[in-house]
Amino acid sequence: MLLKKVKETVTKYDMLKAGETVLVAVSGGPDSVCLLSVLRSFVKDRDLSLHVAHLDHRFRGSESADEALFVEKTAIKMGVPATIEQFDVPAFCRERGLSAQAGAREVRYGFLNRVAEKVGASRIAVGHTASDQAETLIMRLIRGAGTSGLSAIPPIRENIIRPLIEVTREEVLEYLHAQGIEFVTDPSNSKPVYTRNRVRQDIMPVLRAFNPRIVETLASEATILRDENEAIEAYLAAVSPGVAVREENGMRLKRDEFNALQPALKRRILRTAVNEVDDALVELSYDQIEDAVRFMSGAQTGRAMNLASGLIVEREYDTFFLRPATEIPEFRSELSVPGVTIIPEIFLEAEAWLFDGHAEARDENYLWQAGFDYDKIGLPLEIRTRRPGDRFCPSGMEGKSKKLQDYFVDQKVPRRKRDAIPILASKEDVIWVIGMRTDERFLPGAGTKRTVIIGMRRRSREIR
Repeated sequence: MLLKKVKETVTKYDMLKAGETVLVAVSGGPDSVCLLSVLRSFVKDRDLSLHVAHLDHRFRGSESADEALFVEKTAIKMGVPATIEQFDVPAFCRERGLSAQAGAREVRYGFLNRVAEKVGASRIAVGHTASDQAETLIMRLIRGAGTSGLSAIPPIRENIIRPLIEVTREEVLEYLHAQGIEFVTDPSNSKPVYTRNRVRQDIMPVLRAFNPRIVETLASEATILRDENEAIEAYLAAVSPGVAVREENGMRLKRDEFNALQPALKRRILRTAVNEVDDALVELSYDQIEDAVRFMSGAQTGRAMNLASGLIVEREYDTFFLRPATEIPEFRSELSVPGVTIIPEIFLEAEAWLFDGHAEARDENYLWQAGFDYDKIGLPLEIRTRRPGDRFCPSGMEGKSKKLQDYFVDQKVPRRKRDAIPILASKEDVIWVIGMRTDERFLPGAGTKRTVIIGMRRRSREIR
């Protein structure tokens, strides 16, 4: 039954072509092992070559090392060549102020693309299932996402394919047990500290009591939303050409044409325009988009608002101009620990929590998060603009001190953006270049007695 469903999915989305080399991402868990087994059964009929890729993230010491060994043995047993590497993802996350999940995702896909290029693989197969699809939809619904976000996990994105996207986790387990195929279980999947695990353990059982086929229902809903999202994009391109025009310093939106559109189309045009101006900007929240749409519906000439840190939308007669801010005001806000602190000049909000012992940043609802040894930092803490002479010891550089100015140059940060990058600092030290790099001296360690975790998210507001 599972093989039949996967074949139908592969055919429906034209995932595989004869003669291709497919890189199979295998963690050792049930989904990825099932994926490898299924694709192996397609090799002769579809003239495929397979290559296994596994990255030991080093989150769980000997346990993750054992999983790497298991994947190696499984690949040998199935007669598939494998590339197995390790990378210190915990250190990577600490250095950049990323949550464990965000950091692991960034490193993992970088690894997969590198190996795919090395072995000549045109496709990378990953083991997402319909159960993952349903959980992702719930997570994004809780956070507040539009049609694009709720369409969740696509079956194909560029060179990534998901052959199991229409089968459930239960079907995967049934297949593995029937075939006598072994797999490993990641204990972190049962910890309630991660949002996905809480959705899986607490929310899905309640929904299943109302609808025993809730996974299939939600996965189908995600598919419908994805198709409708694509249709809206096509319609928008046809009915509103020229509403947004690219210029050298930003995007110009025709006021009357923009305001005549339906709300859904306004949101889409605005998101697209923002991405055109600054494709490195983290996706704007619903509230930020709604604030901007309301502003644009009644703004008088000369009025402007800060849509996000370093980005401004301004009314200029019969148009709106979306551009980077030419000047960022100097800012300084003392951080409440614990508590919430607003940095109005750059429209950011910081929330700080204090924990006993060594705690990890784990809330996915923030743009950036980082944890520090509370007893190593000097209070009060503040979030401020950069200052002449600022120095810090970028994590991952073995404690070497570096001028912040030199760091920005090395990282190729444009001059116009440098004053918009918030700095977490004590009276004496730069502790975190927020969104970029932490100071190694203040990171939690084995002897940490108290950890302060700080999460950052955006706000928006009219500026004149």
